[in-house]
Amino acid sequence: MKPSKFAIAAAACALLFCFAPNNGWSTRAYGDLISGEITAAPLSGEVEIGHHLYHVKPLSAADKALSSFYAGESVDAILDGPAGNSASSVIFITAHPG
Repeated sequence: MKPSKFAIAAAACALLFCFAPNNGWSTRAYGDLISGEITAAPLSGEVEIGHHLYHVKPLSAADKALSSFYAGESVDAILDGPAGNSASSVIFITAHPG
């Protein structure tokens, strides 16, 4: 096989692996969505929504945005697992519209 054909074949294989469905965020399954009011001032690494304390995953989008939320604000939070599991953490938080 000529070196140029080998390079094209190698590049095609690399692209095939890069665009596989399990490599993208679009196929990632998230946990539960929690909606409610922040009932206590958010602390570093924790947020209380609807009188239930949730841990915030370090270095996640929620961790970076946590300082912009305050008690009494309605939010939507996405967990990385089921809401009933104590190991689940908040990975994304946004203001609830309305």
